[in-house]
Amino acid sequence: VRPNSTTMISAVRTSAVRAATRRPMSTATPKMHKAKDTWGELSKTRPPPGHDHTVFEGPYSTPVIAAFTIGILSTGYGMMYFGMRHQQYKQGYWK
Repeated sequence: VRPNSTTMISAVRTSAVRAATRRPMSTATPKMHKAKDTWGELSKTRPPPGHDHTVFEGPYSTPVIAAFTIGILSTGYGMMYFGMRHQQYKQGYWK
């Protein structure tokens, strides 16, 4: 089947126009970092030098954290397994 020459010319013209047009430059001013202005406030919240600063400070219950972690991992594994199981049955690999 021979393509219509009008359609080809139109497509070439559209591509040429798109390639030739340029987007206007932005007139917005560049954003400046403001962290240097607030460093004094940030340094006041930091622990003193030599302080063993761990991420999870506080009296956390070990059994509660263990149950929470096991629950999250089990939920994720269950979702992955049952999703894979569904696809296997859907595609006919498992009967």
